[in-house]
Amino acid sequence: MFIRKAANGDSEAIYNVHFDTIKNVCSSHYTQSQVKVWAGKIKPNAYLENIESKEMLVAEINDKIVGFGQLNLDNSEIEAVYVRSSNLRMGVGQRLFQKLEMIAKDNGLQKLSLISSLNAIEFYKRLGFIPKEETVHKIAEDTVLQCVEMEKVL
Repeated sequence: MFIRKAANGDSEAIYNVHFDTIKNVCSSHYTQSQVKVWAGKIKPNAYLENIESKEMLVAEINDKIVGFGQLNLDNSEIEAVYVRSSNLRMGVGQRLFQKLEMIAKDNGLQKLSLISSLNAIEFYKRLGFIPKEETVHKIAEDTVLQCVEMEKVL
């Protein structure tokens, strides 16, 4: 497995990972309607700005992108860690997070926060995050996702 900084040419592969994870992993904790709206909101070109402006990493296995993670240094927030459903439980998410955490520490951050989907809460707990409070993420006028705000002191 190889972790590297995302490049503009990765946006389609990042989209594919994101879409796959929403449809095949997040669906265990959200309704079919929520998943359909959520997956329909993401677009391949939407990642280009974040690749340029945030810390976005990709994980590759055999030259194929199987996961990505995103850190916003301005607000100390892990904004994404997604792993393709066929590559779960292989340490991909953990490795992505470890690299993002290293970047955070190198930039003087004292803590990290995130908003976890329900299916990822246990993953983040294993990485040292503490649940703070339940919240909702509005993804469309009539669709919200139940989530949990979490925090980790570095």
